[in-house]
Amino acid sequence: MLRQTRGRWAAFAAIAVGLAAVVLGASSGWVAIIGVVAIATGMAWAIADGVRAARQRDAYATFAAEHGWDYLASSHEYGGRFRAYPFAEGIQRRQESVVRGDFSGVRCASFTHVYEESSNRDGEVRIPVAHQVTLAELPVALPRLDIVPETLGAQVAKRLGGRDVDVESHEFNARWRVIADDARYAHAVLDPRMIERLLSPDAWGAAIRIEGGAVYTWTPGRQGVDALAKSLGLVAGIARRIPPHVLREYRERGHGVTEGISDGAPSWATEPGALTSRRPTDLAAQAGYTPMPVEAGGGPGRGGAAVGGGSGHSADALAAREGQPPLAGPAWATESGALTTGRYTGVGVDADGDGIEDWRQLPRG
Repeated sequence: MLRQTRGRWAAFAAIAVGLAAVVLGASSGWVAIIGVVAIATGMAWAIADGVRAARQRDAYATFAAEHGWDYLASSHEYGGRFRAYPFAEGIQRRQESVVRGDFSGVRCASFTHVYEESSNRDGEVRIPVAHQVTLAELPVALPRLDIVPETLGAQVAKRLGGRDVDVESHEFNARWRVIADDARYAHAVLDPRMIERLLSPDAWGAAIRIEGGAVYTWTPGRQGVDALAKSLGLVAGIARRIPPHVLREYRERGHGVTEGISDGAPSWATEPGALTSRRPTDLAAQAGYTPMPVEAGGGPGRGGAAVGGGSGHSADALAAREGQPPLAGPAWATESGALTTGRYTGVGVDADGDGIEDWRQLPRG
C-alpha cells in the first residue's frame, strides 16, 4: 500500500540531492554532473506520472462509455466535500478521470485525487501525488470514521487524527484500527452485520472512511479499471450495511444529503454557476456568524437613513427607514444562507435618490 508513497519520496530525495550537488559542487565538474543526474531522476517521476495519467484517462473514458456511466476528465467537486487526508494535502488539488454511475443500487464514483508538493523551498519543482478514490454516496452526512488496517504505520494512523476505538470482536480488533472522535457513534456504525462485512476477504488491506455523505476507500497511486469492481463492491456493501437507526438519527438532525449536497441548501448554493460548484459552503455558520438585530429606523448595516443629506422621500428609502431595506441583486445575494447574511449592502443602489450609492453612506463602526 505504501509502495507508491515511498517512490514519491525517493523522487523528492533525488531532486533535493541533485540541487544540493549542483549548488555545492559548482566548482567541481563531477559533483555537478551527479546533481544534474539526480534532478533528472526526480523530474522523470513527474513525467512518468503524466504518462500514467494519460493512459488512465483513456481507460476510464472507455469504461464509462461501455457501462453507461458519466465521465469527467477533471473536476474539483470532491475536493470541497472531504477534508481528511489525502484531500487536505498539497496545492493544485484536483480530481482526474472521474467516473460516476450506479452499482448494486448505490450511486458510486471513482477518481484519482491529485495534489502537488514542492520539492524545494522556492517551489520551483513540483511533484504530483496521486491517490485513487472510490466512493459510494450516502443519504445523510455522517461524522468521520476511519477504518484502516492494523498494520498501517503508527505515524500514518496518527496523521488521521481521532482516537482508537475497539469493538467486542477480537478478530476485528486484530485486523482493523478504528479511528473516530465519538466512540458511541463508532460502536453504533460497527454493529455485527458491519463487522461481518469488514471481515470479508475483499476488505482486507483497504483504507476505508465514512465522511461527508459518502463511504470511500483511498489507495496511494493511480489504479486501473481492473481493480474498480472490487473497490465498488466494497464501498457499496459498507454503505448498504450502515444501520438504519444511524441514518435516521442524522437525517432527523438535518444532515440529509443528495450526492453530497445538503437537502436544505438554497438553490444558489447547489446550482452550477459563477459563485458555486454545486456544494454549499456554509461559510457563515463556520465563522459563527450571528445576524445583527434590526433596529427601528434601520440599524447599522441595514441601509438606514442616509448620512450626509438626501430627501429620503422615495418608497425604497421609506422602507429602509422602517427596517425593511430593498435587497438589490440576484437571489443568491439577498436570501439568507451560506454565502450571504441577507443584509442590505447598498452596492449599486441609490435608494434615497441623492446621487450617492447607499453603501457609501452606511454607518461604519
